[in-house]
Amino acid sequence: MEPLSAAAAVQMLGASQNQQIGIAVAQQRLAADKAVAGLVADTAQSAASAGPPAPPGQGQSVDLRV
Repeated sequence: MEPLSAAAAVQMLGASQNQQIGIAVAQQRLAADKAVAGLVADTAQSAASAGPPAPPGQGQSVDLRV
């Protein structure tokens, strides 16, 4: 076996570092996607438990009498 040249070693280290950065970015994206999915689920759950919608026409006029 031939020993690695310095240039080949540097290239291998650079590729390894790029791979680690790519993995870190992917993990961060997954964490962000999970957080957004959690917020959407919480919002949907709270909207579902808020009660029935108002009857048609309710809340469409404002009484300005004092």
